[in-house]
Amino acid sequence: MPNFADVNADRLRRELEANNNVHVGGYSVIDDRDFKAWIKAARENRKFDFWTRYRKYLELRKRMPHDVVEQLDGLTDDILDRLRDPQTEGEWDRRGLVVGDVQSGKTSNYTGLICKAVDAGYPLVIVLAGVHNSLRSQTQIRLDEGFFGFDTRLNLRADQENQRIGAGALPGAPFLVAHSLTSGSESGDFRLGTAQGTKIIPGGKDPVVLVVKKRVSILDNLWKWLAVRSEKDEGTPGGRIIRGVPLLIIDDEADYASANTNEYRDQDGNIDEDANPTNTNKFIRRLLTLFEKSAYVGYTATPFANVFIHHEGWQKDVGEDLFPRSFIINIPAPSNYIGAEKVFGLARPGAEGESQGLPIIREVDDAETIFPPKHKKELAVAELPGTLHEAILAFILACAARRVRGDVSVDNSMLVHVTRFTLVQQQVARLIDEEMTDIRRQLEYPGTGGDALEKLEALWRDDFMANFPILHELLADHQLAPVEWDQVREQLFDAARRITVREINGSAKDALDYAEHPDGLSVIAVGGDKLSRGLTLEGLSVSYFVRTSRMYDTLMQMGRWFGYRPGYADLCRLYTSSDLVAWYRHIAVATSELREEFDLMYATGQTPDQFGNRVRAHPNGMLITATNKMRAVAHVRAGFSGTISETVSFDLASAQRNLDAFSRFIEGLPVIQPQRDRYIWAGVAGADVAAFMAGVETARESWKANSRAIADYVLDRLSDDKLTDWTVALLAGGRGGSRREIGGYDIPLTKRENRAPGQRGKYTIGRLVSPSDEALDLSREQQEAALQATIRAWDLKKPPKKDQPSTPSGPFIRRQRDPGRGLLLIYPIDAGDGTPPLMGFAVSFPWDDNAREIEYAENSVKQLEDLFD
Repeated sequence: MPNFADVNADRLRRELEANNNVHVGGYSVIDDRDFKAWIKAARENRKFDFWTRYRKYLELRKRMPHDVVEQLDGLTDDILDRLRDPQTEGEWDRRGLVVGDVQSGKTSNYTGLICKAVDAGYPLVIVLAGVHNSLRSQTQIRLDEGFFGFDTRLNLRADQENQRIGAGALPGAPFLVAHSLTSGSESGDFRLGTAQGTKIIPGGKDPVVLVVKKRVSILDNLWKWLAVRSEKDEGTPGGRIIRGVPLLIIDDEADYASANTNEYRDQDGNIDEDANPTNTNKFIRRLLTLFEKSAYVGYTATPFANVFIHHEGWQKDVGEDLFPRSFIINIPAPSNYIGAEKVFGLARPGAEGESQGLPIIREVDDAETIFPPKHKKELAVAELPGTLHEAILAFILACAARRVRGDVSVDNSMLVHVTRFTLVQQQVARLIDEEMTDIRRQLEYPGTGGDALEKLEALWRDDFMANFPILHELLADHQLAPVEWDQVREQLFDAARRITVREINGSAKDALDYAEHPDGLSVIAVGGDKLSRGLTLEGLSVSYFVRTSRMYDTLMQMGRWFGYRPGYADLCRLYTSSDLVAWYRHIAVATSELREEFDLMYATGQTPDQFGNRVRAHPNGMLITATNKMRAVAHVRAGFSGTISETVSFDLASAQRNLDAFSRFIEGLPVIQPQRDRYIWAGVAGADVAAFMAGVETARESWKANSRAIADYVLDRLSDDKLTDWTVALLAGGRGGSRREIGGYDIPLTKRENRAPGQRGKYTIGRLVSPSDEALDLSREQQEAALQATIRAWDLKKPPKKDQPSTPSGPFIRRQRDPGRGLLLIYPIDAGDGTPPLMGFAVSFPWDDNAREIEYAENSVKQLEDLFD
C-alpha cells in the first residue's frame, strides 16, 4: 500500500473542495442556422485520439475541474458543428467568433478545438497568435504541450525519437503524428525557405498545424508557400484557388490587428470594392479566399469589437470581410475566475445593498513625477516611485505566503508597466534588480543595515492580515487558509532569492520561459506593449502599471491581471491609477450589458447579422467605437430601444445645478405620499420628461446616460406617438445616508461608496439600479412573464450551468413594457463632505421595433475618442 505520510491532508482537502466547488455558466450561441450537426455521427467512425489524449492531460496534469472539462467538450463540439465536416464536398466558407473573458482559458479552448478538428479530418490549421514573438512562442509551446505532445524547438516533424512533453508524456499516451513548420523558440515563426525545404505539404497524409504572427511579411510568405499548390480561377477573389484541402484558421485576440479599420464605403455610402483594407486584414482574407473550403474562428475578450466589422464588407481582390456571420458564442467564466465583476463589485444592487468589490486595488498617485504621461524615450530614471517599492514588497510577501500554503514549486509573476520605451524599461529593470539585491542582503544577513524586514512586517499586518477576513468571506469557494506573520517570515529569504527581474520587450533577450523551470519561475516582468496582448504571466499576483500610451491599450494591459488564482487570490494586488480603474469599470459594465443583450437575442432566435445591427445601434457601442477608432462607423448613432441608461459617474461641479433641476421637476409633479421611502408618479407626460432631461448635466464618463441624447430620443419617439406616458420614481433610503429636502419632500439619501476616490472632482459608484426597481411599473403578470422568459433563456443554454435564475433580467423586463411607456428612476445619493446630493438617474426604455437611431452630439464622441488617444 502506498505511503501517504508526506501528504498535507489539510491542503489536499482544501484543493479537492475548491476544485469541486467550481461552477460554470451555460454558454449561448447565435448562428445563421445554415448548418447540420455532424460531429456526433463522425465520432462513430473516426478516431478522436488527439482529443482523448488532450482531455486526459487537462484532467490529470492541469487538474481542471470536471465541469469545466465537460463544458469544453460540449463547446468544441458545438463550434465544429457550426463549421463544416471537412469531408463535405463543394465550396464552403464559415466565419465565427468566440467571446470569453480576459485570461479565462481561451487557449485551452482552441487547443481542444484544434484536437477535434484534426481528428475529424482538417489537414491544415493556422493559428494567428498576436504580433509579438513572445506571444507567438508562448502559444506554440502551449500547443506543443496540449496538441503535438513533443517539443517543436527540437524537431518540427513528428518523430518517435522526439522529446515528449505535456499530453505526449502522459503514462501510456499514444504517439500521434502531426507536423509543424513553426516552433516554440522566439525565432520559430514561419520561414518560407524552411517550408520549401521540407516534404511537408498541406493536405497530405499527415495534418499540419502552424502558429504564426499577424505580420504582413509572415502572412505573405505563408500565402506564397500555399499558392504553389493552387490553380487559376478567375471567378475567385485573387484569381487562384486550392481545391480539396479544408483550411481552419484560429485567430487569437481577433479584435487586434485583424479588423479592417480603413473606410470601405464610397462618398455615396456604398460598399467600395476597390477600397484598400488594412494590410493584416487583407492578408488574412487572402489566405481564406485561396481555399475552396475554409473556416475562420476568432477568439476575443474585447466587448464585441469584431461585430463592428460590416457584414457587407467586400473587396474584389480579397473577398468578404471577417464579420462572424456564421455564429457567435458567448462563454461565461467559471465561478473560480477572478474577473472585473468580482474585483470591482459590478453585480447590480440587491436586497443586501450594493455589491462589494475585492479590497485589492492600491492607488498609484506618485508615478507621474518620475514617468510623465508623454515622456520621451530619452527619459532618465534615477529612482522608483514609493508605490512601486511597496508593490515589490507585496510581491515578496505573496511568494512567501504561497510557500507557507505549500505552493513551493510554482510560478510567481509580477507585472511592471510604466513606459512603452525600451530604454526607460531598461533603467526601471536595473533599479528593481538593485532593490531586490539589497532586500535579499538584508534578509540573509539581518543587522547589516536597512529596514526591509520592518516594512515587510508592517505591510503584511496592515494590508494582508487586515484584509484577509473580508477576502476570505468574499472568496469563500477558494478555500483560503489563514497565514500568520511568523510563518511568512520564515519563508521570506527563500522566496526573495528565487525572484529574477526580466525585461520583456522587442530588443530584450529575456523570455518568460516558464516551461524551462519545472520547479517554478518567480519573475518581475518589466515591459510595455508586448505584455498588453495575450501573453500569459503564470502565477500573476501583483500588477503595477500606469497609463503609457493610448488609454485603451493600457486598459487591455490592465486586463492581463484577471484570471484564475487558485489558493492565492487573497494575496493579489493591483497598483494603478484611479482613472484607469474607473474606465476599466465602465468598459466592464458595457461588456456585461452587451452580454445580457446577447442572451436575449439567443433566446429569441436572432442571427449574427441581427446582433451586429443591435450592438452597432446600442449606446454602449459608442464606447467600443471610440476606443477602437472603428472607421466603419463614420457618425455615432444610437437607439435606446430596449436599453437602460444609468449614471454611475458624477461631476461634483454640477451637483448643485442638477439638484436644482431635479427639485424643479419634482415640484411640478402632483403631491403624493411615499410608499416605504418611494415616491411613484404615473402618467407623467413624455414631453415634460424630454424637457427635463435636456436641462440635466451628465459627466462624460456616463456616456450612455447622456442626457442630451436621451432627450433627443424621447422627442423623436413622441413624434410617432410613442413614449407619451411615463412612470417617475424617486427612490430614497438606503443605509447610512443623511436627509435632504428635494422638490418639497424630506428625503433620506442613499449612501453609495465612491469607487474612485483619487479622481479629483469626480464621484464614481458601482451599479445604480437593482432589477426589482426596473420592474416596479410592471403588473404582477408582466413581472412573471419577464421571469419566465429569463428562465426559458437559461433553459436553452448548454449544460453544465449555474442555478436557475430567480429574478427577471433587464432585457426581458423591458420587453414587457409597452412602447408608449417609459420609466425614469431617480436616486439621490449622499456624497458626504458637505457636497450637495448627487442626483443619480436611470431611464429604462421599452422595446420599440420602429424606433430610429439618433446621432450623438459630435463633441460627446470626440471627448471619448480623446480619452482613448
